Parts: sequence; structure tokens; C-alpha cells
Amino acid sequence: MTAETPADAVKLPRHTRGKRPHFFDDPAIDQMMTFLIELTTEVSVMRERLDTVERLLERDGKVTRATIESYAPDPAVESERAAWRDAYVKRVFRMHAAE
Repeated sequence: MTAETPADAVKLPRHTRGKRPHFFDDPAIDQMMTFLIELTTEVSVMRERLDTVERLLERDGKVTRATIESYAPDPAVESERAAWRDAYVKRVFRMHAAE
């Protein structure tokens, strides 16, 4: 998308093509792993957004949706977040990686 292309002009496919990939013999395990990965991703995103809110409150004493959306973390913050994310993913998937 370019600066000249409005966001609503982009058309994404409504359906994926081909069969859904499977990794385990039991399809229920694949479904549970998909659920776990999606939930883990959502928690991670909410954690970063909360971190943004906390940093803005410390810095400015107030927060708005606009300041949250426009916040750009500096490299030190990105590094902190990456370290948290790495530890989080390792905790969540520790049993899966052990097998």
C-alpha cells in the first residue's frame, strides 16, 4: 500500500486456498495448538499495549488513544520487550519443546 492508495482500496482474499496444514496425528491437537498460539499472540500484544500505556502515563501523566497509537518505542524499549517476549514464549511452550 502506498501513500496514494487508500486503506479501503486494498482487497484481501476472503478464503485461503488449499487444505489446512496438520502436524499431529490427532486433528484436535492441531486445533488446540492453533488456539494456544493465537491466544499467546493476543496476550503478547496486550502486554505491549499495556507497557505503552504505562510508559506514557509515567512520561506525560495522561494517555489518549491517539498517543497510544502514535507511540514509537526507542531501541532500549524494543530490546526490553523482545527479552520479555522471548522469555514468555519459552515459558508457554516449554513442555512442547521438551518432547
